[in-house]
Amino acid sequence: MRAVITSAIVQMKQSIARPMFRFCVFLGPIFAGFLLGMIYKNKSISDFTLYAFLGSGMTTFWSSICFSSASDIDREKWVGTLPILFTAPIGFKTIVLGKILGNTIWGVVSFFISMFVVEVVFALPIKFLNIPCLILIILLTILSMVALALILAGLFTISRKIRILMNFIEYPMTILSGMVFPISILPQLLQWLSMILSPSWAMKGFELAINGGTSSEMIHIALGLSIITVIYFILSYYIFEHIDALCRINASLEVF
Repeated sequence: MRAVITSAIVQMKQSIARPMFRFCVFLGPIFAGFLLGMIYKNKSISDFTLYAFLGSGMTTFWSSICFSSASDIDREKWVGTLPILFTAPIGFKTIVLGKILGNTIWGVVSFFISMFVVEVVFALPIKFLNIPCLILIILLTILSMVALALILAGLFTISRKIRILMNFIEYPMTILSGMVFPISILPQLLQWLSMILSPSWAMKGFELAINGGTSSEMIHIALGLSIITVIYFILSYYIFEHIDALCRINASLEVF
């Protein structure tokens, strides 16, 4: 636990020292909040709350997770420290988990900055009928983002096309998860695909928190998000185990 906390603190300091990351954390949420606020300011209060208030926060949260998970691995490769981290006594998974927790904290900061900007700039009423549901979904979403980031970090470790991949997956996830518009307008096949993405469950949970719903509906969404998160953690574990075996055989951590 001490190693994870130390890794997270160091990662937070290193991340915020980079101008691009500061843009993602502090300026990105302002632009996202203003853009989605302008789009939804004449819509219903429910839509404004879901997509402008919460959706903008989710997009910036996802962006920070996406780019930090990829760029950190890429940066370690470039400076030649990835093999050192991989062979560290405390374990590569532990170090990566600490890095992800550090970046997740900054992602949560960007999440709330975006919501603050929407509230201040547009001064429209924000409606929530179920605050406990909102808090629960936010906590589960943060946990699921950590699990998702672990999967991405694992996949990016063995990939030689990190920069291409991290730019490729950002907007498809935003679209398929319904962060900025309802996924019901997408083709049925894409709606089915969105079911395996935890942010889409989070957006459904936020919708229930805004509009209200039965206890069974809320339990269904919370349980679905929890199951997806557990699956992500299990999958990330096996990915890192596979990476460990693969890298010991091929010794290709520094190969681009």
